[in-house]
Amino acid sequence: GNAFSINQRSAYNHSCSHFHVCYPNLLSWKDPSHQIMSSASSPSKSPSCTPPDGASCWICLEEGPDDSGAPLVRDCTCRGQSGFAHLQCLVQYAESKSRDFVETGAHIRSDMFQEGFFEQCPNCKQSFRGAIIQDMTKAQLSFIEREFKEEHGWHLLAMMMWITTRHNFDEANRIEGERICDKLLTLIEKMEKNSDPLLTPMALSSAYDSIGSFNFDVGTKKSLKKAKYYLEQAIAVMKTSGDQGLQWNVNFLEYKLTKVEARLNGDSIPKTHTLEKDLSCTRVAYNYLRIHSETDVRRIETGVIFATKLYSAYHTIEALRLLDELVVASRRHLGSSHEQTKNTVSLWKDLKLRFVFMNQQPYQLLRYENDRNIYVVNGPMPDGKKTFSVPSADIFFSLRSPVMLHGLKKAVHLNGEIGDIRKYCESTDRYVVHLESKGLKTVKVKHENLRIVFDLPDPKKKLG
Repeated sequence: GNAFSINQRSAYNHSCSHFHVCYPNLLSWKDPSHQIMSSASSPSKSPSCTPPDGASCWICLEEGPDDSGAPLVRDCTCRGQSGFAHLQCLVQYAESKSRDFVETGAHIRSDMFQEGFFEQCPNCKQSFRGAIIQDMTKAQLSFIEREFKEEHGWHLLAMMMWITTRHNFDEANRIEGERICDKLLTLIEKMEKNSDPLLTPMALSSAYDSIGSFNFDVGTKKSLKKAKYYLEQAIAVMKTSGDQGLQWNVNFLEYKLTKVEARLNGDSIPKTHTLEKDLSCTRVAYNYLRIHSETDVRRIETGVIFATKLYSAYHTIEALRLLDELVVASRRHLGSSHEQTKNTVSLWKDLKLRFVFMNQQPYQLLRYENDRNIYVVNGPMPDGKKTFSVPSADIFFSLRSPVMLHGLKKAVHLNGEIGDIRKYCESTDRYVVHLESKGLKTVKVKHENLRIVFDLPDPKKKLG
């Protein structure tokens, strides 16, 4: 058998709890809290953003920098030499398209922002990211204030877009952000006084949410108190709207509020925070984007965050199933050289690694031998200096491991089912396994009735 002594059990549970301290690769992804608090992306320079030799601006057709010395830029999903442009050309193009939109009167004016003239690439239809979206939303706000300031709905959205595409503020951005938040509040007051129909509960709640998120990112004691106040206002607006369809917004805002309250109390994690609550909020956000933005980079980015949280909550199989889809989608829609594709593939490869424990130390499981009675391992991690074979009875499974049930005598119908190891039960010397198949209850299984699964089978089939 593989029964643990009391000391072994304690050591095993301690080792599993601190496994990712020893081998942090799998959970080294940055805390995506700022992406939940704000929709911004950090300015970055990926290989897909660097213009190759011979690239030219698709608007003015000139190669190289513009007259001011500003280089060609691109941060969308265009590939090869396509999609590069001078920032000023992009701004002028967006302004021209916006004017044409108004002059033609093809749609009602409140729909102009849905066209995304300033927010997305006209060629690949994907949202701009990084420094480009920050520059474009700044230009958009300036344009609206110059030419359409009395269009309060547009002005409201333009200020919100400026705020939500920035985080990690330097002093200049912080000062400008505070000024825009004040202007946003003044506009809200004016729209409320005039009973402006464009100030819907969703618009008002989103405005308060933007101000709260800005103050959260600033992070001072004073700004965190403001963040708490405005997120509470956003929640109140949603709750009093009476629209049950907006309940997911309430749940998401309440989660964000717990982040603010934790920071105010000096805690790194909210006291009311649980992995499952965190997971639930991210699931809602991902499912929304999956429906409304199937090929958008934001859907893939949020999916990667969701997969990370699934893994953190011991839902490894669901995380891998999701990443299987995201890798295919990212390669197809963004291209293999896109930074988001590389991030997605990297996490996918990390989660496909399998680990076991021996003598309280983690080892990477490489393969089975001798009809799966012998494990070939490499370790101890993180150095991995030695590869050798050990009997299966000499290893302990790592929590989160995908496993297959086999050799069961009393519950024969469960043989071939797969699931995640969620816990080790000391009192019964069994692993607690959450099975993937719907309708099956969580089971406690002996070591000898489990095998680690390397490649997940087709969900419609069972492993033999």
